[in-house]
Parts: sequence; C-alpha cells; structure tokens
Amino acid sequence: MQIKEFLNCVCEQIKYKPICHPISEEMENHLKESKERFMTQGLTEQEAEEQAIKQMGNAEEIGKNLNQIHRPKLDWKLLMITAVLLFFGALVSFTRSQVLDLGGSIERYGVGLLIGGVLAIGIYFVDYRKLLKKPEILYGVVILLMIFVQNFGLGINGRRVYLSFFGFTLFTPALVVFINILAFIGFLQKIDRTKNCTINFSENRQIKMNLELLKIILLSGISLSLLLPLSIPLTIILGLIYLILATVKIGKSKYLIALWGVPALVGIMVIALISPMFFDRFLNSVNPERDPAGGGWIGINQSLILESARLFGPAEDMSGALDMFDEGTNFAFISILAHYGWIPTLAMVSAIAIFSIKLLMNAVKIKDMDGKLLIVAISSLFILQSMFNLLMNLNLGIKSNVNMPFVSYGNMDLIINLAYLALSLGVYRRKDILKMSKPEKI
Repeated sequence: MQIKEFLNCVCEQIKYKPICHPISEEMENHLKESKERFMTQGLTEQEAEEQAIKQMGNAEEIGKNLNQIHRPKLDWKLLMITAVLLFFGALVSFTRSQVLDLGGSIERYGVGLLIGGVLAIGIYFVDYRKLLKKPEILYGVVILLMIFVQNFGLGINGRRVYLSFFGFTLFTPALVVFINILAFIGFLQKIDRTKNCTINFSENRQIKMNLELLKIILLSGISLSLLLPLSIPLTIILGLIYLILATVKIGKSKYLIALWGVPALVGIMVIALISPMFFDRFLNSVNPERDPAGGGWIGINQSLILESARLFGPAEDMSGALDMFDEGTNFAFISILAHYGWIPTLAMVSAIAIFSIKLLMNAVKIKDMDGKLLIVAISSLFILQSMFNLLMNLNLGIKSNVNMPFVSYGNMDLIINLAYLALSLGVYRRKDILKMSKPEKI
C-alpha cells in the first residue's frame, strides 16, 4: 500500500470531509519523515514506504478514531437554554395579544421564529470564516443602510421608517450592530497580514504604524458616529464590543490603558456635546419623582409594579402605564413581572445569564481566532444588552430602545438573535478541527 492509498483509506472513515485535508497533510508529513529515516537505514524507497505505513497502524481503525474525535458537535446545552428564552418570548407575545387585544401577535411571532430558524440552519452549516473574508463589503452595506435611514428614512411627524415589509421591520439598529461586528472582526484579522509602515520624522526619529490598524480606527469611528443618532445605548454597546474584541486580539497589557482610556474620554466628550439631554434623561430614569408628569412618569409606574409584584400571579398595583409595558418591546421584564410574578421573571433573567456564561465558556475552548472573536462578540452583546435592559426596567438606567435578547417582542430582532445563535453553534461545531488559524498577536 502506498502513502496516497493509505491516506484515502483513512479519510473514507471520516464523515466530516472538510477535516480530511488537514489530517491528510499532517499524516503525509509524518509518513514522509518516517520513510526518509528508514531509507537512511538502508531500505529501498518502496520498502521504506511500506515500513512507514506499517508503523503508522491500520488505516481503517485510525480513520474511525479520528472520525470520533473530529465529528462536528452540536451544543445541545445552549440549544436547551435558548428554548427556555424562546418560551418567555412566546409568553410576551401571548400577553401582548391577550391584554392589548392585538390579534396576530402570536402568529407573527411564529412566522418570525420560522424565518429565523430556517436562516439559522443555513448559517449553522456555512463556514463562519467565509463571512469574514470580505469585511469591506459588509462595512459598505452597513454604512449605506445607516446613511439611507438618517437621510431618507423619515416619515410623518419625524418618526423614522425602518423599511417595513409585510409587518417585518427590515432595518433595525440591531441589524446594524450585527453587520458591524462581522466587518470589525474581518478587519481585525487582516492586521496580521499587513506590514507596518515606517514614517521618518528625522534621522533619529521613526514611527512604525500598521495601516490596517489605522483603517480600523477610522472606520470604527465613522460607524459609531452614524449609529449614534439612531441609538445612543447601542452605540455605547457596539463601542464596548469593539474594545473587548481588540483586547482579546492584541492581548498585550501595555496597550490596554491607551486602548480603553482614549475611547472612553472621546466617548464622554461626544455624548456631552452631541446629546445634552442625555444626562437629564438619565436622572429622570433613576429618580422619576423629579419629573413625575414628564420624563419620570414611566419610571413611577414601573416602581408601582416593582413594589407590589407577588411571587406568582399579577401585581397588586398594575399601574397606569401597563399598556405601554405590554407592548413587549423594551419593557418585557416589567410586563412578565406585572402579570406572572417574581419567580417566572427571575427564571427568565437566570436563563439569560446562563446563556451568556455558556457562550463565554465556549469561547475559552475555541482555538481558531476568528471563532473565538465571534463568540466573545456575541456573548458580550447579549450580556451588555441584557444589562442595559434590566437596569432600565429596574429604574437604574436610562430609558432606551435596547431590547432583551430573545424575549422582547420584535420579529427582526428575533431573527437576528437566532442568526447570532447559529454563528455561535457553527463555531462550536468546528472547535475540534485540527488545522485552524492560529491566534496571533500584533
């Protein structure tokens, strides 16, 4: 048996064919080294090749063992936690339809779940690394979307129109964040393949700069500035995710002070200059009594529900703003608390926490830097969104359009969340592939 026949026999036993090439390459190198060693001992080329194959072992058994090791794995635990979150999402839609008498809410939720599920299955089987190969295209698409909405997406009385189609909002800030994250990771991985540019200031002074790094800083600033008018909280979340991803990628402590310090100062200055009402809104959110007839009215009604909620069943004081809470978007937490009590609500929060922790645990197991960055970004997004939403619902944070992942009512957000889930499952599925891109530091 020749080396090529031996390798083909091994690969016939491996069901996940994308792994065959790296396995064959590694085994072929090992066999050639053994063959050369035997030839130096006086064997002919054919004898040395046969001896090297014999020493390797039975091809069929090796293939079966490798198939067990490198078989794609579905993260069932993450799927079960997601099912719990989807149950609470269905509960929000049911409450919305029953209390507000909005027919079709459950049906639209089911359609969104179906579309998101089909899309998620497709994303799950696609190699996630292919999504990151053309970050310029992703970035161009998201910039055009944001410019379009800011300049042309305005309807009656100044309300933004997010390209609605058959009851589905095709453009949402969550979609912008999704595409931006993919583009940022793609650009971040290009740093390794870009040489530093040397700038001469004088004979004794030179500065080396990575042009790809400079491009990332510039493009990130543009995307954040365009997202800011659409959603200040989501802009803050996306900016934090950029910094978290850069920290994971760089991994050098000497850069961390500059990496986090400079954007923090710039962000504070931008919020202070561009949005002078931001701090007033924040104060009204955490202390609603300071403006009970205006910006604090929602917070006061939240407090009534928080103070009178029972362990099970409806709260004693359902408040005068319950219709607004039952819309099921930003205030899904308060809606569930008002109608079903603290125990179901805390079960929902626990499921979100477990989901995020499970994603972070998966990130530790991933060797491929692309996959690691994706899972870190997804887990960071879920954690930050959940924190913003919970603080808002507990009167500890500014009222904003940040939804609770998988729970808040909104078909496009549900579809995007399912896409995130599929990406994370796709990364986990390939975590045992032998030949992956090695994590490199800049």
